[in-house]
Amino acid sequence: MISTPCLLDPAAEELKLRDISGGVAVARAARTLLGERFDSESFMYVLMRAYSVDFHAARVASRWQGFGESPRSLSDADLEVLLAPWLATR
Repeated sequence: MISTPCLLDPAAEELKLRDISGGVAVARAARTLLGERFDSESFMYVLMRAYSVDFHAARVASRWQGFGESPRSLSDADLEVLLAPWLATR
């Protein structure tokens, strides 16, 4: 399900304001904030808006295992490493 930006921007703004460290914590907070709108596309969007994560990294992050297991799923540890450059600059 693709949501319009006006539905996702409040979650991105809230993520910016929270003191969250680590990619998995960000993913879990995004899941809580977005509720039923949380999916790989909405996660990509809020990552780009809240933390200025570039598109390609956000696309890789959207394969996080929290969306379900697949052969190309990104582990929690890999998500941490992937998002570290953007989360460290906060």
